[in-house]
Formats: sequence, structure tokens, C-alpha cells
Amino acid sequence: MYCRVRTFAIKGSTVTELGVEITISSRGIPRVEVTGVKGGECTKSIKKIRTAFNNSGLQFPNKKININILPAGLISDLTDIEFPASMGILFAHYGVAPGTSDLFYGSLNSGGFLVPATKTIFLDDVWASGRMGRLFISDGSLYFNENINGLKVYKLCSLSQAADFFVNGEVVSPAASQTLAYNYAWARSGAGDCFCGVLGNTQTKRALTISISGHHNILMLGPSGTGKSLLAEKSAAMFPDGTQKDAVEIIKAGILCGMPTENIVTTPFRRPHISVKEGDLIGSPRMPGEATLAHKGILFLDEMHLFPSKVLNSLKTVIDRKKVEFNCEGAPVSYPADFLLIGAANNCMCGLLGAEDRQCKCNGKDLNTYHTRMNPSFLERFDILTHVSGSPVEAVHSGGECSHKCHTAEQIKKAVSIQRSRLVPLGISYNSGIPHESINRICNLSKDGSSLLEMAVSKYGLSTRAVHRILTVSRTISDLEDTPEISAAHLAEAVQYRVKNDKP
Repeated sequence: MYCRVRTFAIKGSTVTELGVEITISSRGIPRVEVTGVKGGECTKSIKKIRTAFNNSGLQFPNKKININILPAGLISDLTDIEFPASMGILFAHYGVAPGTSDLFYGSLNSGGFLVPATKTIFLDDVWASGRMGRLFISDGSLYFNENINGLKVYKLCSLSQAADFFVNGEVVSPAASQTLAYNYAWARSGAGDCFCGVLGNTQTKRALTISISGHHNILMLGPSGTGKSLLAEKSAAMFPDGTQKDAVEIIKAGILCGMPTENIVTTPFRRPHISVKEGDLIGSPRMPGEATLAHKGILFLDEMHLFPSKVLNSLKTVIDRKKVEFNCEGAPVSYPADFLLIGAANNCMCGLLGAEDRQCKCNGKDLNTYHTRMNPSFLERFDILTHVSGSPVEAVHSGGECSHKCHTAEQIKKAVSIQRSRLVPLGISYNSGIPHESINRICNLSKDGSSLLEMAVSKYGLSTRAVHRILTVSRTISDLEDTPEISAAHLAEAVQYRVKNDKP
């Protein structure tokens, strides 16, 4: 007796379809063998399946049973596919064939009840392809159904209910799609709801406004106590609500990291400590790190100059590809990591260079050593560099409302809306992601702007990457002013943020 059941495995955010082959034979000693599983430790799951059959009033075959997983080596145990394996045994034993488009997923408890699953939310891309006809999961499993095309979802409570449906012909109606959809609401994050409370530093606030609007990585340089950290925290509150897709991706990232699911979606704001290890920052094949927790939000590196160079260098590829990739025993594993990077660093080791009311204690050698630690290739990943000035007194809470609060928030919201409308055909949401092949078409310069760009390239020796980032930033500046063409003034401001000034 033979049966094949379709299921899937999830490694990172990658979904791979699996086949569970069940062969029941009267020959040989009654036992259960499992093949195709890496490591082969399936004793607990087999005992649970056997007990679940007994507690469900079903007869577990007292014969030789072989459970074979295809492709082999993709999973290390049967935990997530105990339900499909049980259904395969049930089908083979009773001589019932599942539908060719049926797919099963989930684990069991010893009582024979299905355990609600969260990983089912990763099936939305598979559903959109229309490859599946019926999906059988536990009642309470999480999934997002924006792109379902003709999929019928069946919520089952137990193994006995599944047996009644397939073997005894009892009617189980497919769930109404909206009853299983994940409902959510956006909530504000960060300190306050604007840059109010931090006095002075108008240029830095302007730079952060551009950064948030176009998702441009930004580095703030300045003496200690001038409000760099506070401004970064308030940036999270300035983020406009994301799209429906953004909300689902934030939920997915949380599930990958083992966080509980909630119906309140907050823009992530992650602030790893300077002692963070490389594996904790970018993650490992088995567990995502801070980069994934910051997906669709902000990764803030405070005191960036104190982070080990090895840790910062590990982020370079992640920033470029917007995901973390590993190779685990020959199988690719990837985690999402599309975040806005905000860095904050002092001008020197003592943190006083550039302070208006304090004297720097560093000598020339100290300054050279300090600047050597700031890896130029990592600094290339920042689109905007801004100097934060002022005294600590100016960085305290003012206790009053910001007169530009509504204007700034609305300006950002409008600029983001313009970008999303323009970039829909490219599958991106922000100007920072404009590909090289589309840069000339999207970032159309005025005649004066083109002349200014040529002068800047000649004067500062700008690289191709630097020019690309300048153009995307200038595109965001023009979007903030709701002008279709990039003027010389827009380009000049973008160049100013890109070219590092020697003076703090």
C-alpha cells in the first residue's frame, strides 16, 4: 500500500514543497522507518503520531511502515509535518487517495489535535502561483490571503475530523477567506511623534526628513550630547504607515525570530549594543539577527565608531542585497533585511571635537587612528552624511510643540506616495532602490543640474556608486517639493550631504 502526500518545508523565508511517501507492507517486522530526513532523529514524532492515532479512535497499522521524504535532506525531523505524515499513513491504510492538488501542513499533540501554526503565513507567494487547490491546516493557523487564486482553505481541529472528511465522507466546508486573514493596525513607534523636543540642528532634521522619505541611509557625525540618539529615535515616529505587504513582511520577520504575533504592527526600531557579535547582528543559518528584526524599519548603530570593523563589514553585503544569505549544508537559507540604516558617531575618540563649549583632548595621532577605524568602504553605504552641532543644553526636551510637526509629516507622506506610484512597475517603494538601468529615466535632471553634476564629479572625483546615490537623493528632494524635474538646487543639496566636509 502506497500513498504520496504534499507538504512543504520552510528554511528561513524560503518555502520548498516536499513529498511524503508512505509505504505500508505486511512483510517484515512491524515498525516505522523514516528516510530522507537529515540526521534521522524522528523517534519523538513517531511516538506522538502513534499515540495520536490511538487517542483519536483510529487504528494505527501494525505493519512495516516506511516514511520517505523527498527531496531528501531538507528537514532534520518530522515536527512540522506530523499531520501530513499521519494523513499519508491514514490514506495508505484505508486505501483512500488524496486529491492531486491537496496540501497538508502542521504538527500534532498526543491527543490527536492539530497544533496552530504560524509558518503558514510564508505560503502567500506559493498561493499566488495558483499551484494548490486545497490547503488543510489547523484551526487557528496564521496566513495572509491577499493573493489567493482559487485556493480553498480547510480548518481542521483534529486527526479524527480529517479521517471523517476523507474516509467517512463527512462534509467540512472550506473557511471563508476573511475569517483567516490576518487583521492588523499600524502603531507609532519611537520617542514622540516628530523632531519636536530637540532644539537647533535644523540641517540635521532636514537631512533626516530626506532620509526617511526616500529610505536613504544616513550617518550623523558630531560631539557627544548633541541629540544624535534622540533624533534617531524620533525618526521611527516619522515613518509613514507601510503598505499591506510591508505589514505582512514585518510579521514574517517576527515569526522567523520567534516573536509572538500581534495585530498591532509597529515600524521596527533596533538599536544593537556596541558589544554585539557578528552572528547576533546578521544572524546565523538557524536564527535571524538584528538585521532581520529591523526589516522594513530602522537599524540604528549608535556610537558606530566603537563597533568592531569585522561586525560592520559583515553588514555591507546585507545592505546591498537587502537580505541575509547563508549556505547551510548545501541548502540556501535567506532572511529578509531591508532596513533604513541610521548611524551616529563622534568626531573623535574623546567625543569633544566640534563641541562649542568643550575642548577636544585628542592629538593628531589620535585623530588619524580614529579616522582609520571608520572603514571607507562601509561609509560608502551611506547616502547622506550630516554634521550635528550645538551644545548639550540645546539637545534637551523643549517641552513645546514643533511648529513644523504637521508640515513635515505630511511632506514625508506625500513624497512617499509619489515614489510608490512611480516605482510600482519596478517592484520597489523608495528612491534609494532605483536600479542603475532606470536611473537616467527616473532621475531626469534640468540643464543646470546636469552641468552641476559634471562639475561635482570633476571636483570631488566621485565614483559611479557615489553619483548614483547623489541622483537618488536629489530625486527624493524634488519629490519632497513635488517637482517632476531635478533642479540644480536639489542636486547641490544632495552633493552637500554626500561629500564629507573636513571640518566637524
